[in-house]
Formats: sequence, C-alpha cells, structure tokens
Amino acid sequence: MDTPRINLNAASEHELTQLPRIGADTARRIVRHRATRKGFRDWADFAETLGISEADVEAIKPRAWIGPRSAQPKTAAERRRAVREPVRARPPRSSRS
Repeated sequence: MDTPRINLNAASEHELTQLPRIGADTARRIVRHRATRKGFRDWADFAETLGISEADVEAIKPRAWIGPRSAQPKTAAERRRAVREPVRARPPRSSRS
C-alpha cells in the first residue's frame, strides 16, 4: 500500500519528521515559517527559505508536495474521517427548459 504524500504546507511536525532528511529541528522551522509567512509557494521557496540543498529537496519530493494550507485535514480525527468517508459526487443538476 502506498503512503500518501505529505503536504508541506499542512503537515504536523511529527508528520514532517517522517520525511527523508527532515529532522525535528527542520520540521519545527517548517511549521514556524508557515505560521509567519502562510506557507511555501513552491519547491524553490521551500529550499531557499530553509537552506536545504537540491539533493535534499529531490529526496523529499517523492513523499511530499506543496499545496494549500487547507488541503489536508489538520487533526487525527479529521484524517481518519477523510479516509473512511468516500467523496460523494453531486447529483447532476436537472436542466429545465
């Protein structure tokens, strides 16, 4: 089973430490940066802001992505609920002529 990729703009410190080459200090810096600047714009912004090498970024990319802050549930309960509850499609709107 594939592990879901982690949104760097929404993950907890603990989730961030599960990524390759991200330790507790770097995870803390990521969370602090998000709190003050509302997240990372792209991979270049991520690398430049944290002083991470291109090799480190390439190691992280397969397991992470940079998305909007609200793209992932924030609490463990919300994450469990998101996994259990399928996304329901809206019924098609009837066209009245």
